[in-house]
Amino acid sequence: MRWVFYSLLILNLVYLVWSLVDLGASSVEPVQSHQTQPSAPRELTLLEEAQGGQPAGNGSAAPAQRQRLCPVVGPFDTRGDGEQALEVLADAGYQGRVRDIEVAKERLHWVYIPPLDSREQSLRTLRELQSRGVDSFVVSEGKDRNAISLGYFKSEDSARGLRSKMNTAGYPAEIRETAEQVTEYWVYLDSSSVDDDGRALRRFLQSRQGLEADHSSCNGPTPEIGR
Repeated sequence: MRWVFYSLLILNLVYLVWSLVDLGASSVEPVQSHQTQPSAPRELTLLEEAQGGQPAGNGSAAPAQRQRLCPVVGPFDTRGDGEQALEVLADAGYQGRVRDIEVAKERLHWVYIPPLDSREQSLRTLRELQSRGVDSFVVSEGKDRNAISLGYFKSEDSARGLRSKMNTAGYPAEIRETAEQVTEYWVYLDSSSVDDDGRALRRFLQSRQGLEADHSSCNGPTPEIGR
């Protein structure tokens, strides 16, 4: 009977130990993980929203002021003619000044033989051309000195025809576009000097045949007056 007693004693001890372990496990609260969780993204504010709806980079700079234009009257052949006209307009209250402008009057096509090695060679070639009835002359000064001029043409086709004819005959003719430069005088008026809606200026132009009116920058460089 002794072994039965010891068996029951061991079973009671095992049961007691198991009960204590189970009770301790159930009384422990679960530990929360301290792993860092990704936070929700913050709401971003666009720069243009922070600036009251103005797109970044555009700013609030005021648009560039328009360039003020003033009337110009001309052309006059001499500065004196321009100054006399300015005196007449001054009686109507206009203020201004006379300015000279370089104008290309007429564009032409120049047919020529480029400068030769010496003037003697140019003169010898000139005599050959004239003996063949070609109207020509030797340029005596400037950057084209010793070149042989064969003629000026308004029509580019006519200039090309002569060049082709000279090339066929063995002369190295070329074409250059050129123009006659002349000086014109224009009166530049300050439109803010009078307040008559331009009536005096219109009367002046009606009384002077051959004059034109245009507009140009009041403070800008001298423009080429358009015809």
